[in-house]
Order: sequence, then structure tokens, then C-alpha cells
Amino acid sequence: MKICVYCSSSKKLNGKYYAAGLDFGRALARRGHSLIYGGYGEGIMGQVARGVSGCGGKITAVVPRIFDRPDFIYGNCAEIVKTADMRSRKQTMECLADCFAVLPGGIGTLDEMFEACCLNILGELKKPLGILNTAGFYDPLREMMEKCAREGFLNYGNAELRFFDTAEALLDALEASAGGRRTDQS
Repeated sequence: MKICVYCSSSKKLNGKYYAAGLDFGRALARRGHSLIYGGYGEGIMGQVARGVSGCGGKITAVVPRIFDRPDFIYGNCAEIVKTADMRSRKQTMECLADCFAVLPGGIGTLDEMFEACCLNILGELKKPLGILNTAGFYDPLREMMEKCAREGFLNYGNAELRFFDTAEALLDALEASAGGRRTDQS
């Protein structure tokens, strides 16, 4: 499978988030999947890419013009897809991916996650999405989404946000949702 990963590019995080990103990248590659991501070589993004690369996995970076610089793009990408802007980057990543994994991140990560989730709810994007809840990072989001559902603001249907505590559990769920494929189908 081609797994699109949304996560932070920040270099100012607690080390536990970087370690979780590295572990997720390794697990992804060991299972024979390939990575689709934003291309940055730092932050959790960079750690996921290092994990994939270190285990022999394929990496596709999708990079908007604003970040098309050698100091930005991770060096071991098998493919670099350049886009005009952030909007077209999201659309390109959505088209290339078979499913989505969300790791800890800020506003950009949440934007990408909510867009994919919304498109799934509307039936425009029928691809599984799961959230790696490293050290309870997404507990407040889970509570908010549960409140939205209780109060009638949200009807998940087939696109419920699913939270997982480990990389293995998240990957198991994505594989099951995508028909049980454990190897890259490209």
C-alpha cells in the first residue's frame, strides 16, 4: 500500500514524538508499504522518512513550490512530485495514497487530516484514515469529536476517526480497511 503520512515538521518537540515517527516509518517499510508525505527532512516528517529509508522502503515526497529547496527535501526520496501550492499538494497526496496515517502535528497536520476525513464522509475519497495517538497527544481531539457526535454536529458514518496507541495497531487497521494488503501494490 501507499500510505500518506500527515505529521509535524517542527524541530522543537519532545523526543518521544520523533521516536514514534521513526518507529512508524520502520514498521511501515517492514510491512512492504511505501510512504507518501510532504518531503521535509526534519521534525516527525523527517523521522518517518528516515525509518522508511533505513528499512529499504520507497518514499515519495510531494513538495509545493514554496518548499522546493534542497535544504527542505529529504535526500533519500525515490520520487519527488512538485506542485504549485499547498492545496494542490494535498490533492496530489490524496490521489497517490491508498490510505492515511496521522501522527502528532499542528495546524497543517490537522488541516490535512480534516480535509481527508471530510472528503471520506462526503464519499469523494473512499480511503481509510487512522490516527497514531502517541502518548495521548490526540486525546483532546478524540474528546471533541465524541462531543460533536453526541451533540449532533457530526455523523461519522463510514469515516469515523479511529485512534491507535501503537504503530502496529494503526497499520493493522489500515491494512484491514484496505482489503488486507500488506505489500506495496504499485
